[in-house]
Amino acid sequence: MFQNRSTQKDVRVWFTENGYRGDALAFKYLELYAIKPPGWEQIFTFEVTLQDHDGNVNRIYGVAFDDERISKVSEKFKVAICFDQDSHKKKLDEWSCGFIVQKALKGHQ
Repeated sequence: MFQNRSTQKDVRVWFTENGYRGDALAFKYLELYAIKPPGWEQIFTFEVTLQDHDGNVNRIYGVAFDDERISKVSEKFKVAICFDQDSHKKKLDEWSCGFIVQKALKGHQ
């Protein structure tokens, strides 16, 4: 798996800012899913496991949008999280409308 450390960091920050322990995320994958030419706008798909405050491990699927033209992270980076694969796929379809979508990614869409 190609690791995009910058996007991983942004995802961790988003989780932390939204009440989760971003430092405790374990990425199963984080991959580029779609782009909009000329490539500034990108959609990423990811799956993480996260231990909650009670010690339970949760599997979370996510979609991240990044616009490289914008410098302020709070404006350029957005995340949606899902707790099942069907919702994740629907969110990917919704966010990637009008984008060029990669072919199937190792069966984890």
